[in-house]
Amino acid sequence: MRKIIIFFIILTIIGTVSLVAINLRKDSSHTDDTSEAEISQPIDLSGLDSYQPVSGSVATVTNAGADEKPASQSFTISMNFVGDIMLAGNDTATSSIDAMANSQPSTYFFENVRDYFLNDDITIANCENVFSDNDNLAKTDKGEAAALEQYNNAVAEYNSAVALAQQSGTTVSMEKPEYTFRAFWFRSHAATAKLLPENGVDIVSIDNNHTYDFGTDGNMDTRAALDVAGVDWGKDGKIVYKEINGFKIAFVFGSMYSAGAEQAMLVDLEEANANSDYQVVYFHGGEEKVHGSHPHVLQPMETYNGVNIVYSLGNFIFGGNNYPENRTLIYNQTLTITQDAATGGFTVANTDITLIPCYVYTGESNNYQPAVIENETDKQLVIDFMQGKRELLFSSILFSFFAHSLAAFCRLCLTEFLNLRKHRGVIPLK
Repeated sequence: MRKIIIFFIILTIIGTVSLVAINLRKDSSHTDDTSEAEISQPIDLSGLDSYQPVSGSVATVTNAGADEKPASQSFTISMNFVGDIMLAGNDTATSSIDAMANSQPSTYFFENVRDYFLNDDITIANCENVFSDNDNLAKTDKGEAAALEQYNNAVAEYNSAVALAQQSGTTVSMEKPEYTFRAFWFRSHAATAKLLPENGVDIVSIDNNHTYDFGTDGNMDTRAALDVAGVDWGKDGKIVYKEINGFKIAFVFGSMYSAGAEQAMLVDLEEANANSDYQVVYFHGGEEKVHGSHPHVLQPMETYNGVNIVYSLGNFIFGGNNYPENRTLIYNQTLTITQDAATGGFTVANTDITLIPCYVYTGESNNYQPAVIENETDKQLVIDFMQGKRELLFSSILFSFFAHSLAAFCRLCLTEFLNLRKHRGVIPLK
């Protein structure tokens, strides 16, 4: 029977990004006698101090003798996952962040972490902004028109009450209304997209709540800018494939806040499974202005049905974080893959997971430069939190509510996917 080795990660950035990686061995390429589905190796955090990015090169294999079976070949694939990357400010392409991107060296934002991305095989992030040089783009209506109308009506009512009070010599019982509507539209110049591949970012998701900040035109401009920069991008219905030494990985994307998101991901997963050896599901969750949907910070891990789940990786290169919420991490998964010389089939022999705790920024203000945590106490604080060994770093009932609702969603998606495969005879499950 075929093995299934699966992990499920949720990266939270403005909302949530989820990621599922599944190794499926095809009948046509594998001939082992395994009778039960095997689950991936437990999370190994022992390499935190000694982590070295690994390249996916094939190991040297001694030629087999005439009477010997051909030797198998082994190689590794190292993947790094991070949270939100925001290379733009609110509302305009001429923000301070965008200006910084154009005035500083191309390595500025990534200089403390880029070695991890340049020396792995695949780096994946969530891109939270539009890339476009079109200054005539119209902002998407996020309810600001209705909010402004409501505010103007409240102001008019208040002014009438003030005038009446002045005439009658009484006091005004009403409080002066405040305009509380808050929404964001993130955009930078198209050329800013080149910073991603120059610093080792290979794939970005553009399936999030800011994808259409500037409508369809802005979204199409973003796709074009990423294409020109040489960055693979994915969204609902657009699977990204990467092949290393014949081993093919599919990256499936989606957005949790959209209706029917889990079904859309299941459809893409079925296609990905038919065309790859390993699948990764990476989805964004959380809608703007909805309480409990935007933690922006780390959330703990758990193992559910043998699947490793990280409920939030938090912001990575991003504004809006203040101490103590300025911690994030690089989530590394390194696969050791064995290819049978006789059949050509692949086996994932081992799955190593390493957490690399980081600061979103260092210093008293946000310089948009994440950095690996060197202080052992701070490092252990993040690790313990991620493993559920201490209370939330960021004490908020909203964060807790988000984590529980997100967990339910992820478990539902995972269960449905596994059941779907079982019912269709794709994977024999015990």
